[in-house]
Amino acid sequence: MRVQLIYLLLSALAVPGPADREDRVYPYTVSIHINGEKHDTLHRFLGLRPGYLHQLLLDSSTAHADRNSPPPTLTLLEAIARDDVRKMKKILRAESFYNASIKIDFADRDKSLRLYFTVETGDPFRIRSVEIENAGPPLPEGLALPSGSQIGLAAGIPGTSTAILGAESALLGRLRRSGYPDAAVAGREVVVDYADESVSVTYRVDPGPRSAFGRTVFEGLEDVREKLLRKQIPWKPGDVFNPELVQILRNRLGRTGLFTTILVTSEKSPDAPAGAGDGSEGLRPLDILVTLRERARHTIGFEAGYGTDIGFGGGVSWEDRNFLFGRGDLFRLKIFGSKDLYYAQGLYRILSFLHPDQSLNLAVQPVYDSPRAYTSYRWRASALVRREFGETFVLSGGTAYTFDRVDQFDREQEFFLCSLPLSAQLQAGRRREQRFERVGVLLLVQGEPYWDVKRDNYFVKTMATGNVIYRVPGADFLSVTARVAVGSLPDADLEEVPADLRFYAGGANSIRGYAYQRVGPMIGKDPVGGLSLFTAGLEVNCQVIGDFGAAAFLDGGAAFAEDRPRFGDEIRWGTGVGLRYFTPIGPIGADIGFPIEPRSGIDSAFQVYVSIAQIY
Repeated sequence: MRVQLIYLLLSALAVPGPADREDRVYPYTVSIHINGEKHDTLHRFLGLRPGYLHQLLLDSSTAHADRNSPPPTLTLLEAIARDDVRKMKKILRAESFYNASIKIDFADRDKSLRLYFTVETGDPFRIRSVEIENAGPPLPEGLALPSGSQIGLAAGIPGTSTAILGAESALLGRLRRSGYPDAAVAGREVVVDYADESVSVTYRVDPGPRSAFGRTVFEGLEDVREKLLRKQIPWKPGDVFNPELVQILRNRLGRTGLFTTILVTSEKSPDAPAGAGDGSEGLRPLDILVTLRERARHTIGFEAGYGTDIGFGGGVSWEDRNFLFGRGDLFRLKIFGSKDLYYAQGLYRILSFLHPDQSLNLAVQPVYDSPRAYTSYRWRASALVRREFGETFVLSGGTAYTFDRVDQFDREQEFFLCSLPLSAQLQAGRRREQRFERVGVLLLVQGEPYWDVKRDNYFVKTMATGNVIYRVPGADFLSVTARVAVGSLPDADLEEVPADLRFYAGGANSIRGYAYQRVGPMIGKDPVGGLSLFTAGLEVNCQVIGDFGAAAFLDGGAAFAEDRPRFGDEIRWGTGVGLRYFTPIGPIGADIGFPIEPRSGIDSAFQVYVSIAQIY
């Protein structure tokens, strides 16, 4: 900035002469050429994308930023380029290229000017030694400072500033997990040896007093009983302080769904003796203060939708998040109805069932379902234990009992099924505040063995689904969603499987453009259902403005009579476009889908899908 101000001042004071007018600069382009592949090899080693270094250098260039508003003379442009060299060398040193050199060159053809930066990176300087010194009270017996390799700074790796600062963060993290919440780096010394192209690093760390968990105090409770929350605490008073355990408590409280605000802080216990934690008087107790604000206990939810194939439908739900005795148990009642589907569901969830990360879910659901394929009257009762492992992995399993009366092709059958529903779910990624900036992966594997008590018949239904949301690099307004679903009833007899438990494809959540259940085995125009399923979809979403967005999609797949999918002529494809709008009370979506190869007399020219969800 200082250099630019000087240029502007000189430009204002200068009296243009003939030489200046001939030397006038026109809009130009900037190119950076990095010789050799050593820099890309380094960044692949560090897990960074190719071209990362080139982009860093380009972003630092004032000449590049001002290329469409050039200075008045070539002399001033050369001065700006020399200042860019200074900034680029600083970046290269941070990337461990201490011997790097940069040359400037110009090419001028027919008033088309190009500025070249030619970069010779040389070899990256590598870590030779890492020393970690204790600048505070001595550590207790059995506890030692880590080595460089233990904090990610092993000898031989490139000595980048990112690696050195990352190791410092890892060092403090290890100390804090060992009971030193106030650990700090008192000094850092980085010595560069140009003779052998190496870097030596010395950290001086002050651990501070060692601490233990003291009392845990909850504030802000109204309806929720404190006894329930104490079951979520993953430590005992007197345990060595560990901030990761504090985060586990925060996550457990968040998953209960009982609170809108969760603030966890620590403070020195007023009962702590003087000198506690300094290595001679034992551990300093830290009290944990948990400040909470409870959510509204009761909520009502609404949902509505329309599809060309299934008509209008909608539902309402009511839930109590602190049902009975303030123990955090949840009770939910939901009713849904459409032209061909009616059901009610009652759910009772018992929190912290035998473990703080475990819940017991008791549910009962009567259903009347009458699509084109069949008509069924079904009652299902289930008891499932759900166990969460951290923030990403969930297992559930239990037992279910289903009474099912199914009418298909004027043949009525009754089933009494005992089953063991099992599932595993992996979810990773992040959700930002902006609704169009979600990224991540969701994988779900389900299996349910059934025993038909009336017929003494066994079959197993399996299903695996995967969804990936990916942000397009360099285009934050674009995201791509890919999904795939595969299902099978291995070695099953189609006649022995209830029609409402077979696989069907087509419709809003399957293959858009085709009517519900219409892609698969059929008798005439009526679906039969299959023993296997494969569907896939690719959707590109674009944020247009604010909470408005647009989408384009391609869906494909089918249900199959065999117990394994076949990738041939039976696969049907549909495509279309849609609109997205996120309101404060829920999302609204509208899609129109077109079958790519419509079947005469079976498929319509298009299908429309609209969905509205509202929760408050």
